[in-house]
Amino acid sequence: MAASRPTVFDHISRDDRDAVRIVLTPEIALEILEANRLNRPLRQPLVNRIADQIRRGLWKYNGDTIKISDTFDVLDGQHRLWAVAEAKRAVETLVVFGISREAFDTIDTLRAYRTASDTVALEGVVRHRVIVSSALSWLLRYERGVLESYKVPANRVENSDVKQALRDNPNIVAAAERTGPLRKIITPGLATFFYYVLSSQNTALAEEFVEILRDPARTALDHPYYLLRGYLTSAATRRDAVRTIALMIKTSNAAYRGTRLTNLPVYAPQGRNPERFPVLDVRNVRKG
Repeated sequence: MAASRPTVFDHISRDDRDAVRIVLTPEIALEILEANRLNRPLRQPLVNRIADQIRRGLWKYNGDTIKISDTFDVLDGQHRLWAVAEAKRAVETLVVFGISREAFDTIDTLRAYRTASDTVALEGVVRHRVIVSSALSWLLRYERGVLESYKVPANRVENSDVKQALRDNPNIVAAAERTGPLRKIITPGLATFFYYVLSSQNTALAEEFVEILRDPARTALDHPYYLLRGYLTSAATRRDAVRTIALMIKTSNAAYRGTRLTNLPVYAPQGRNPERFPVLDVRNVRKG
């Protein structure tokens, strides 16, 4: 049995293959989906991501089209349609009707997806785009309190989040420049993120962080940052980013208090008594 024609297409002739800009309401989205017989596997995490962007007002009209075949099947846009329905909010979009189902295999086969660094570049950042985008992603996870679970789909950082974060934190570009000497010691995005956060609380300590990690020649062996550098430069296994951030926080707190250490602090988030993620507390003038 042939699918019924969605009423949204009543004013579009079967031969009209031009894109039509419409206000896609949840009701229209469901009507289009009900006529769809293609029923490709739905990736719910992607629907959730798009719906979240719509609810937060971050989904923008960008010229992308929802492609409907001449038999009313959705060739491209199923996840966007479901997201509109789940978000219960309307968005503007382009709809193309009358595309042959034979064209399905050609859709999205040669697309270069936009990265966070692309977003940063479009905001005018010329140098260190990849580093800045990575640092902003870590900053957002840190501010949201989801560092330990940042790999969970719900905690994903979107390009629109990075764009707004850059506008809110333009000085992070200078932080990327300042931490340049540390690129052989620590992942540049992590170094930029942490230096930026540390300098927002204590500029002098942030400079000490960079200088000791860059060249510890005149640093006491029991200085917290000396021990941190040893951890970062040891040729062991690949360093876990979250553990590295936790240790940077712990050694910074110790350095701020003037505490001398014989061993690097331990971070134990698992086990019978899991440790809470440490809090950076180095505000104001250094004590002692």
